[in-house]
Amino acid sequence: MSFQVEDAVIERGKAHRGWVEIGEASTHTVMMPYIVINGAKDGPTLTILGGVHAVECTPVEAIYRLADSIDPVELSGTLILVPVVNTEGFHARKPYHNILDHLNQNKVFPGDAEASITRRVAFHVFDKFVSKSDALIDAHSADIGEDVTKGIFIYKTDDKKVYRKMVDLASCYRPALVETTSIAGNTGEAVNFYGIPCLMIESGAPYPIREADVQYHYDGAVNVMRFMGMLEGETERSTPLIDPPSVRLWAKKG
Repeated sequence: MSFQVEDAVIERGKAHRGWVEIGEASTHTVMMPYIVINGAKDGPTLTILGGVHAVECTPVEAIYRLADSIDPVELSGTLILVPVVNTEGFHARKPYHNILDHLNQNKVFPGDAEASITRRVAFHVFDKFVSKSDALIDAHSADIGEDVTKGIFIYKTDDKKVYRKMVDLASCYRPALVETTSIAGNTGEAVNFYGIPCLMIESGAPYPIREADVQYHYDGAVNVMRFMGMLEGETERSTPLIDPPSVRLWAKKG
């Protein structure tokens, strides 16, 4: 079965790279890149997002490695990759917010097609990609002034089946340190709107980009695809540690 993004039709066994037009800024058109790898065989659809927070570059590298390494002939189902969601912030190297309307991209989902740019971006991510998916991975790392490694957020829901799916997918990352968090305008809104499991992966620093963190994102995504039956091979799973005690540390100086 072919996969369509606006006017682009991606046939079975093919890959396609394109852009979604978001809207007009004062001097240019705001665009969002995507990659669709449409497998030669039937199977589920997985969407992986990067660059929701624009300076979190580790998952961007991991996503492009996935794009270069996944062979559509060997893939069952469809892999959708959006390496940089917040392109305006990415170009400006602006942490947290979109420079055009100063909104946090991960606070405005599911978005609004008629609102300002950040909400339009969120709308197109959900409308063009997430709405057609069986699972969503939102890949993050640390922003400027932060550092984080190998953590996973899943989302509070009364749907025990979807919660179980999130735990199962989280176990595809090694280690799987899992925290259950609230849905509040983040990509976890996919749980409510589409009834699909969503993970938010956190690993990496803005600079330098550490190879171990890139590999964590990459290996986890490949394991998820194996677990979902999209790729052949044995899934390497870990026993997730769910909601362990934790504290957030703040530096008083420096």
